[in-house]
Amino acid sequence: MSWMEVGLVGSIVFALHYFQQIKITLKERGYEVTLLTGWLSDYRRFKELLRKEKDQRLQIKYQGILNGLHLALGGLVVIATLMASR
Repeated sequence: MSWMEVGLVGSIVFALHYFQQIKITLKERGYEVTLLTGWLSDYRRFKELLRKEKDQRLQIKYQGILNGLHLALGGLVVIATLMASR
């Protein structure tokens, strides 16, 4: 297994972790969440929750989750592109 493959698997794992954190947060806040479906709608609801949140501490926590997801998905795209161009 090359380092590119390790990076690809790592990006997938981190992206799934951040999606899980989004689903957990939404569930704790009273939203209806399903385990394996609705990722895009959960993403939209999470961004809306972040925008409406009044508590600065929670806003920072939610923004960290969102930034981590964006970074993991960006890494996934970059590594997959590099692997495909070999």
